[in-house]
Amino acid sequence: MQGDLREPAASLASVSLAATDRDAEKSTPADPAVLAELPPELNPRNWTRRRKWINVGLIAFQATLSPISSTLLAVGQFQVDTDLHVTSSFMSAMPVATYVLGLGLGPLYLAPLSEMYGRRRAYLVNCAAFTLINIACAVVRSDSGLVVLRLFVGLAGSAGPALGGGTIGDMFIPEERGGAQAIYGFGPTFGPAIGGLVGGYIADRAGWRWSMWVTAIASGATTLASLLLLRETYAPYILARLRGQRSAGASAGGFVHAFTRPLRMLLFSPIAIVMSLYMALIYGLMYLQLVTIPLLFDATPLYDLFTYGWPDGHVGLAYLSAAVGCLLSLATCIMTLNRSYRALCKKYGEKKPEYRMPFMQIGMLIIPVGLFMYGWTAQAQTHFILPLIGATIFAFGALIAYTCIQTYLVDTFGKYAASALAACVLVRSIGGALFSIFGANLYQSLGYGWGSSVLAFICIGALPLPTILWFYGSSLRARAFVF
Repeated sequence: MQGDLREPAASLASVSLAATDRDAEKSTPADPAVLAELPPELNPRNWTRRRKWINVGLIAFQATLSPISSTLLAVGQFQVDTDLHVTSSFMSAMPVATYVLGLGLGPLYLAPLSEMYGRRRAYLVNCAAFTLINIACAVVRSDSGLVVLRLFVGLAGSAGPALGGGTIGDMFIPEERGGAQAIYGFGPTFGPAIGGLVGGYIADRAGWRWSMWVTAIASGATTLASLLLLRETYAPYILARLRGQRSAGASAGGFVHAFTRPLRMLLFSPIAIVMSLYMALIYGLMYLQLVTIPLLFDATPLYDLFTYGWPDGHVGLAYLSAAVGCLLSLATCIMTLNRSYRALCKKYGEKKPEYRMPFMQIGMLIIPVGLFMYGWTAQAQTHFILPLIGATIFAFGALIAYTCIQTYLVDTFGKYAASALAACVLVRSIGGALFSIFGANLYQSLGYGWGSSVLAFICIGALPLPTILWFYGSSLRARAFVF
């Protein structure tokens, strides 16, 4: 391997590997049976803080860039429709929807491949592909071609959102990974808001095609930086390379077994199912709000809905409300998530993933408050700052819940965290795609007030989830099949 391993199989062939393949397969990256066999300089847990945070920064940027691209076209969609002669509202929503669907499908193969051939290779190959396909999106001349390309660019762009949680689990012990997960989770939740903010100005001043060119330039630079600085973190793969093997996990059934692992988790692991469904709800609500902000703030009214009539380009400023909520949530998670986990571990004398649940409960309580405020202040046609405050409150609670779900899955599945997160990403992306397609129809039928209230009531129905997991999470985890 490159920067992380530099092909150590030959130079370190004499390293004693006492653990058998079977032992390594059953162990998680936190187990001494795996990490103790690595030379200290190759053990991700022994890296300096600087090296760890360089890795976190690179994967967090990749995880931010992909969601940015998802909403860049949303605020410039009217330009896309005009340029490509799109007349159907359904087809108008498809470039965003197929992109989000690609983000969900990509992890199904990326996660198992990263657990066989390493995280670094998955990041590099897909970031490069993301660059090239965005260039194709910038020059495409038909609406059907754009829809198909957006599906493929979503597949390529899913590496950052899908693998980052597992990579952080590789480098940080549970007591330390909450803050890193919060910074990483900032991208998938904050990225769409950035896309909405800058997309309006880019489309207004340079045209929608330059949104794709800007994304391609940014991802190309990220590919180069990752090639130079990104290190391999997945311990079983590093051990496999030290043994002279080309991949890890062969003793677990090979590629087919690894490839189907995310789906098996989604079908047979109660914890993965529950967390994935709630993540889909959060993600769907987030995308619904992001793609429907132009309905409330654009200069041109649609579907007989009230609009604040902001001039073209300035609509993107409305996305700052979500950005502020995400920033506040990020600061809160960094300051409290690890501390609350350590305090509960000390109080009860053991480490359990369920100690993330009290913090998650807080986020879930905040989400419906933001939805109610956003919907009914918009319905009442109050000053624009009030629905924006509601959007801020919603984003604040959503990122807290998002971060806790990510961290809980990493704590629970350890070595196979990437596959567990892949299952979660698949379901959440389907939710995001569906909400982005049908969100406008929801508000068209019910208005801002009752449309948002229906979504808030769904969230209220899910409020008992953290409490249930606090008491029964251990038994649900024990019922998972062997992966």
